[in-house]
Amino acid sequence: MRVLLTNDDGIDSPGIHALARALATVAEVIVVAPASNQSAVARGITIRGTLEIEERDDVAGATAAYAVSGTPVDCVRFAVATEPDSRFDLVVAGANLGLNLGDDVTYSGTVAAAMEGVLLGTPGLAVSQQSMGGELHHTRDGAYEFATAERIVPHLAKRLASGDLGRDVLLNVNCPTGVPQGIRICKLGRRIWADQIELAEEHDGRRRFRLYSGDADYHRAPGTDFEAVADGTVAITALHVDWEHPEGTTLLAGLTGLLDDA
Repeated sequence: MRVLLTNDDGIDSPGIHALARALATVAEVIVVAPASNQSAVARGITIRGTLEIEERDDVAGATAAYAVSGTPVDCVRFAVATEPDSRFDLVVAGANLGLNLGDDVTYSGTVAAAMEGVLLGTPGLAVSQQSMGGELHHTRDGAYEFATAERIVPHLAKRLASGDLGRDVLLNVNCPTGVPQGIRICKLGRRIWADQIELAEEHDGRRRFRLYSGDADYHRAPGTDFEAVADGTVAITALHVDWEHPEGTTLLAGLTGLLDDA
C-alpha cells in the first residue's frame, strides 16, 4: 500500500509526523506537505507564480518527504503529477491541530487535501485532533497528543485502500482528547460563528481589523459530529464530492423559459 500524506499546518507540525510514524507500520508513506501553515485555505491553488520544492529527510516513517511553498491541494496535485505512473492507494491529510467539525469542512485545508485525492481517483482520509484543552471551537494555540489517531488511522487506511468503501469516499475523522469512549458514525453538524469586529491597529488613516475573534459555538443536535466529540468519542463522517442538489432539476425546471420572458 502506498500512501500520500499531507496536511495544512505545515510539514513541521507534530500531527503529520505522528501519522507518518503510524502509517509506516502498514504502508509506504510519501509526505508532500506545505512548507508553512496553510490553515483554512480550503481548496485554494497556486495559479500564479511557481512552487518551490524542498526535499526533507527529517520525517520519520516517510520513505520520501517534500515541503512545498503552496497550498494543501497544490501538494496533492504536485505529488500525483510528479509520479503519474506510480499510483497512490490513499491520500491522508492530518493530523490537524484542532477539530474540523460540521461546516468547518468547507474551510479546512485538511479536508480539501483529502478531497483532492478523491477527485483524482483515490480515497481520502482527513484526520483532526482536539486539543488537550477540550475545546470544540477553533484554537490558536494548545497542546496536542495523537495516541488515538495513531491507533486507528492505520486500520482506516487499510480499509479505504482496499476499495471496500469505494474509491469516491472521503472519511472525515475527528479524535477527542484523552482516551476515547468509542467511535460514532455521524452526520455533519452546524457551526455558530461568533464574528466580532475588533480593531487591531490604526495608523496614518489605515485601520486593521480582526474579524474571527470570538469563540465559535455549535447547534446542539443529535447524531452530529459535534455531539460525538463532546461526548468523548471519535467522530467519523463519510463525505462525497458531488455538490449537485439532489432535487436540482426539479427545483430549476421553471427557469428554462427565462430567455423567452426576458
